[in-house]
Amino acid sequence: MKTRHLLALFAAGILVFALVGCSDDDCPVTEPTAPEAVAFVGSASCSGCHETKYNEWIESGHPYKLTKLDGIAPILDFPAFSMYPNDAVDPPGDYTWDNTTYTIGGYGWKMRWVDENGYVVTSGAAGDLVQYNFETEGWVTYHTDNEPGTKPYNCGQCHTTGWVANDVPEDTEGNQDGLAGMWGTFFAGGIHCEECHGKGSLHVEDPENVHMLVDNSSAMCGECHTRDSENRIASSGGYIKHHEQYDEWLHSPHSAFGAPGCNTCHDPHASVHFDDIALGTGMLASCTDCHDATEYALKAEHSFTPQCIDCHMPQVAKSAVVNPDNPYDADVTSHIIAINTDPVNKTDGMFSADGAFVLLDDDGMARITLDFACYGCHKDDDGNGGSFSPRTLSELSTMAVGIHPNAKSAKKAQVAAR
Repeated sequence: MKTRHLLALFAAGILVFALVGCSDDDCPVTEPTAPEAVAFVGSASCSGCHETKYNEWIESGHPYKLTKLDGIAPILDFPAFSMYPNDAVDPPGDYTWDNTTYTIGGYGWKMRWVDENGYVVTSGAAGDLVQYNFETEGWVTYHTDNEPGTKPYNCGQCHTTGWVANDVPEDTEGNQDGLAGMWGTFFAGGIHCEECHGKGSLHVEDPENVHMLVDNSSAMCGECHTRDSENRIASSGGYIKHHEQYDEWLHSPHSAFGAPGCNTCHDPHASVHFDDIALGTGMLASCTDCHDATEYALKAEHSFTPQCIDCHMPQVAKSAVVNPDNPYDADVTSHIIAINTDPVNKTDGMFSADGAFVLLDDDGMARITLDFACYGCHKDDDGNGGSFSPRTLSELSTMAVGIHPNAKSAKKAQVAAR
């Protein structure tokens, strides 16, 4: 369950009267003033002093997890370069902008809708095409196991700012806008400044003496970039589920050796998906900032040099689609980092027998199998994969073992530092 970072500051004061010429009968009685309750003020209130960060944030994906509709297409609500304004589809089927209340997503991978009663628009048994995927410019089904008008919106924990779940959703006074399907209330749709930094009213009143929460820990990011209460890495259909970067990081060498954390590599205010276009710098570091390129050079038998992330951070997770030209390339980058060099594929070496979770070794480490690590470039036995030469898993394993021959000293240094 997500921890709310509430700024609870109370001022205590004692009123002292000089009782010169004042008797007990005629001295005025003044009731003590209750301390001001901390409240949300909205991200626009932050922009006056934090203009740069505000402008970077407004061009990131965080504000657009949930967008309220006013009977018209929300084109002006999104950055001009993001996916929805450049492919401004209308709601699916018989839904219109008049009988939908919110859009879910639209900044990057996909868009879904919330109906006029607050329920997430689903496919149901009829298999209606209700989710739009921007990468393939196509419609797909979403939740065929939920008939339309039955799937409540209870995702606000990570898609809104100030979400308060309604434990008795039948009492619609505790639902946003009084909608039957909106099982909670929130201050704002999307992730705004105060969701991470705490309510800001007292800070706005006295910015010098009342400070906002600044938590640079990976655990802060992990309040939303996770799926499993035990921080297992959830998977489905042969791919990791999306927004699990924290769970992946926890079971990676980066966590095992104590660094780097999320904010070492990312600016949480800026876009990574549109880093080349959006304001700010979403990626703050590269692999060679920590790893010496000479020590981690590939052995001579490998005739070309890929980027580190091609092998160690392939797109193993799926948010919307898998590359139609390559089944080993989904649409979200992995943060697992470590690679299993055994000649096994994802079915035998990466996922549990039921496909629900990524396997962990005795030290709690997850590992990417060679099909994901290598078939982004090479082809498998069936001709699937990248544009480079076909390679069997056995051939890939032979090449992968000891592929960084100079890295032994670096690894020894890491182990010694643990």
